[in-house]
Amino acid sequence: MAIAPRHSAAVSTLALGGDEAVLEIGCGHGVAVRLVLDHLTSGSITALDRSQKMIDMVAAASPEALAAGTLRLRAEALEDADFAGQTFDAILAVNVDLNLRLGTRWPGMLKALLKPGGNVVLAFDPPPDSSKGHAFIGKSLDRLTAAGFTAELLPAHGRVTVIRALLV
Repeated sequence: MAIAPRHSAAVSTLALGGDEAVLEIGCGHGVAVRLVLDHLTSGSITALDRSQKMIDMVAAASPEALAAGTLRLRAEALEDADFAGQTFDAILAVNVDLNLRLGTRWPGMLKALLKPGGNVVLAFDPPPDSSKGHAFIGKSLDRLTAAGFTAELLPAHGRVTVIRALLV
């Protein structure tokens, strides 16, 4: 399976120790999910996607992790998800621009889902010759900072933009 730079950059930025509870927003085909699973020893990942088709694909690709409870799947949008008090050590989103659908609401939503000291990693690979990457960076950094995160733009991984935000 070929791994896109955006997925490897996002997961490596998480710097997982193996026992974390991780949430991926917009898991798509599950590329980042499988990379996270490779790093987990006693932790878990919850994969969230609005598309049932994508969730079914992730389930089919990782039946052992699903059966073991290491992988949890949810076919719903972030804004509709009720995690019933569950919190995460890390949240990642790869090529999901939360600014477009959720405006200024998303940093507060993520903050409510993070454990103290938790981190958010956003990786975005904009189309060539597009200004979407610049808009994503500016809005994401401003909104995360306004919500109380310490946010930073990391050195580029080719065209891939990676933002890491820590909840302190």
